Amino acid sequence: MTETASTGTVSAAEPEPGSWTIDSMHSFVTFTVEHFTVALARGLASGPTGTIQITPDVASSSVRAAIDVATITTGNAMRDEKVLGPDVLDSASYPTIDFSSRALTQTSSGQYALEGDLTIHGVTRPVTLDLAPRGVITDTWGKTRLGLSASTEIKRSDFGVLKFGHVPLAAGGFMVPDSVRIVLDIEATRD
Repeated sequence: MTETASTGTVSAAEPEPGSWTIDSMHSFVTFTVEHFTVALARGLASGPTGTIQITPDVASSSVRAAIDVATITTGNAMRDEKVLGPDVLDSASYPTIDFSSRALTQTSSGQYALEGDLTIHGVTRPVTLDLAPRGVITDTWGKTRLGLSASTEIKRSDFGVLKFGHVPLAAGGFMVPDSVRIVLDIEATRD
């Protein structure tokens, strides 16, 4: 274990078995897509909610989480209106994005592969998240906290949200391609 500057004790050990609640205030989901093949457009969903169940056999652990679609922002009001509107996520009809895990396996690099079902726009598809534990700490109030980072790439077409921006370019590629890169930065507290 190593001591951090006035914040508590960080441990590289596995988190304790039990129920952990995602700390919505300190957790974020970001996404990145290419724009006209020469730049990147980014977005952020704040306040994911959910529960992580860690079992003594870590491979049997599970996650159920959700994002309130209304929290998604790209930093541009006009683009946000399009992304949240009926042409893309249709937040009025599909107010949440949900994830439920099915399997967790340790990879040769010491990281994890978290397989689960992702539901966007009312469509559920299997995804695999590359999961990296960031450590466990006891905070200044005596609460045990767990940090996790995860990433994956999905196709908009798999979830029925390809219509907006998928315009072929004369030089090749698309205004907004099918692929979206997703990164999760999750902090959870031990119940």
